[in-house]
Amino acid sequence: MRGYLDQTLVVVLLGLGLTLPMGCGGPASSPQNTESSNQSPNEEAKLTGPAATVHAFLEGARRGDNEVCASMLTNLARTKMAEAQLPFAPPASDTARFELGEVQIPNDQLARVACRWIETDPTTKQTQAQDATYLLRNEAEGWRIAGVARVVLENEPPLLLNYEDPEDMVRQAEMLQAEIARRAQAAGSPAPAQSPEAPSQR
Repeated sequence: MRGYLDQTLVVVLLGLGLTLPMGCGGPASSPQNTESSNQSPNEEAKLTGPAATVHAFLEGARRGDNEVCASMLTNLARTKMAEAQLPFAPPASDTARFELGEVQIPNDQLARVACRWIETDPTTKQTQAQDATYLLRNEAEGWRIAGVARVVLENEPPLLLNYEDPEDMVRQAEMLQAEIARRAQAAGSPAPAQSPEAPSQR
């Protein structure tokens, strides 16, 4: 099972001819002041500002709605992601849900919204949760997402994916792959294989 953040990483890695092993996310602590994706329309309508933007973005990701996800990004992020041919939304998932956590607005231009993405395996019924923090900027259209941060590997600082800088996302994906390979070697297990040819991206 992979959440939205891992889906984005997978696309970046595949573009490099690399693979991302399963289980990088692992369990995470519960966010506070959560709002679930199972809210009624009336409850969803109560969300405002950065929380409403992230909710719309994640609901679009859950449905695999590329257009909705794109519309919730900053203008620069939308342009750069399109130029890099990276997807705005992963494939739709009927077994995914999400919860919004703490909203921080340090000033009238920047905001951070914590969230948890939860996937349930339809066969085993096991769940995997991934916590992340979305970074937003206030633009003419309202609050829009510029990037996301999440702890991918234990004992490492959060990985920051800057949607406005796909080249940096690629660099971080390369470093992530190298660290995964190093840890696999240290543990005595085979390192993820590098594909001979990179598959085409959508």
